[in-house]
Amino acid sequence: MSHLDFLSSQLDVSGRTVADIGAGTGAFAAKLHEHGAVVTGIEIDEVKVEAARSTMPGAVTMLQGRAEDLPLPSASQDLVCFMFSFHHVPEVLHDRALAEAARVLKPGGRLHVAEPRPCGTMFDVVRLVDDEMHVRTVSHRRMESLDGEGPFSLLARKDYGLTRRFRSVDDFIDRIVFVDPARAERLPGIREELETRFLDGAEQIDGQFTLSQPCSAYHFARTC
Repeated sequence: MSHLDFLSSQLDVSGRTVADIGAGTGAFAAKLHEHGAVVTGIEIDEVKVEAARSTMPGAVTMLQGRAEDLPLPSASQDLVCFMFSFHHVPEVLHDRALAEAARVLKPGGRLHVAEPRPCGTMFDVVRLVDDEMHVRTVSHRRMESLDGEGPFSLLARKDYGLTRRFRSVDDFIDRIVFVDPARAERLPGIREELETRFLDGAEQIDGQFTLSQPCSAYHFARTC
């Protein structure tokens, strides 16, 4: 199952206005566009915004912004998505980010949050350079408590797993550093251990190294 498979089972995105918060390279925003959505990607990192703009379809808008201060009009979106990005919002700003999601959603709009679990072979390798045990645990706890709080009502939840594919250790490192450039500073002292754990944990399939990432997704309606 993919992120889009579960989302599509809950909502037909075709023709809907969608905000992808923490859009990164714009990969998920592009998939939403392919399925007919009118997409705005929001990303905090200016470098990533410019990189996404250079590769994204022209119909997808990329804006620099923060989850707790979205550069979008009130009641303008049918769907707000956080795809593996809510745990990057500082815990003290969780409520503000959720309030902003509620503000930009139309009445009856949807909030969709997919978050990685703090387990799996992908997590076991990445945690050497960036241990997200706490932030992921807190993020899931916040989603699990959100049902019935304020305007949000949980419609569905799904646990599923993703397979991450890499050409090599260097490809893996390049991709995790792109997500958070601060990780590069921690690499020199752990590079050998990271490479060992990567090679021990990964399966080789069709010439690529694969790591597993369990995750959970939560689909909410804005009820008022």
